[in-house]
Amino acid sequence: MNTLQATITDITSSQYLSCIRVAVGDDAFHLLLAEPSNKDELIHTPATLAFKETEVILLKDAAQTTANIQRATVQKIERGMVLSQITLLYQETTLTALVPTLTFELLGITNGDDVSWMVQPSEISLLRGQHGI
Repeated sequence: MNTLQATITDITSSQYLSCIRVAVGDDAFHLLLAEPSNKDELIHTPATLAFKETEVILLKDAAQTTANIQRATVQKIERGMVLSQITLLYQETTLTALVPTLTFELLGITNGDDVSWMVQPSEISLLRGQHGI
């Protein structure tokens, strides 16, 4: 599981959903939660973002077509028959991506490359304290 330390910066909430904006350093991430959230209690509080290695999407070139696209440097590549594990350095944090090997080979990514990576807003969990938000 990948984790990033963040601060909650904004919340838009309806009866059943919340769109939460967080800051990881100077970068913004957006999350969708299937629950309402109390903006007054949560704004400016620390939180941990958590997302699976299989939810990390890699891009060779930058694209700004959706939320949560950031830049990282490829630190290590472990090619497997079906899945490849790519270790990324994002800010000061190591992240892992598990991608189908055939797809990864089409990207032409090598160690040391600067790449874009993304995670869909609905695939990020928000952890606060011991029990989530």
